[in-house]
Amino acid sequence: MSDVLVFKLREEDGYFDATQLEDCDLSKVPSDVVSLTLENAPITDDGISNLPFLFKVRCIDLDSTLITDKSLEIISQFKTLEELWIEDLKITDKGFKLLALLPNLKYVSFWDTEVSDDAYNYVKANLPNLKSEG
Repeated sequence: MSDVLVFKLREEDGYFDATQLEDCDLSKVPSDVVSLTLENAPITDDGISNLPFLFKVRCIDLDSTLITDKSLEIISQFKTLEELWIEDLKITDKGFKLLALLPNLKYVSFWDTEVSDDAYNYVKANLPNLKSEG
């Protein structure tokens, strides 16, 4: 775990703590954010759809929010993403497989989701350097 970004980037420029925001506030997230944390925020798929296009994002923490597979359709467009935290979410195989579209993804943590071994193996086959917990 020493090489995960979520902890390293908190002290860097470009870190944005959105844990106190609600769905309607996500449009205020800077588009040049490097690390975005929404952990435990009352964010839903509607909120994620309000995010601007994050063209520099390297890490997103969505743990324990209210998002579903629908949000991963948006997240999978952030091609610079290297690390994703999706623990304790209603994510299924359908949404998880979208992670294969993220060419730079190096780490995903997906504890307490409905993701099967088959879905994980699909993503891993497309991203052979992916490390994970879940």
